[in-house]
Amino acid sequence: MDELFKKALKFVLKWEGGYVNNPNDKGGATNKGITQYTYNTWLKSCGLAAKDVKYITMDEVEQIYYKNYWLKAGCDKMSAKFAFLAFDTAVNMGLARVNQFLRAAQWKHIEKFIAARETKYREFAQYGNQKIFLKGWLNRLRALEKEIAAI
Repeated sequence: MDELFKKALKFVLKWEGGYVNNPNDKGGATNKGITQYTYNTWLKSCGLAAKDVKYITMDEVEQIYYKNYWLKAGCDKMSAKFAFLAFDTAVNMGLARVNQFLRAAQWKHIEKFIAARETKYREFAQYGNQKIFLKGWLNRLRALEKEIAAI
């Protein structure tokens, strides 16, 4: 795993934290940002029995993020700034959003990618109890902008 991935993972883990099972979070139980469903799917693909995401190891977290998010989002083939941005987006919003935002950014305008992500957050906040997450989402996005500006 390369240094850029490790730096991007460190950023993601600052925001994803430890074990959380917030009833308002549509993703359900997560640990370090990995949902129970993602963990079960990964364990099964390795021929291992399902277990509670509370007990995920840091090695498993790194492997899942590298294989299921970094590589699947194509971050290994992007510029450093886009890779960092796409990885965090894949973790926070899903792989499909990465492609949607890359199209909006015409694969070259970082600011358009960020604007598309912010617009989607504001759209999410319109539904049910999701508004409670908006401030945190926007704080994460602002921190991400600063992080990629330094790359």
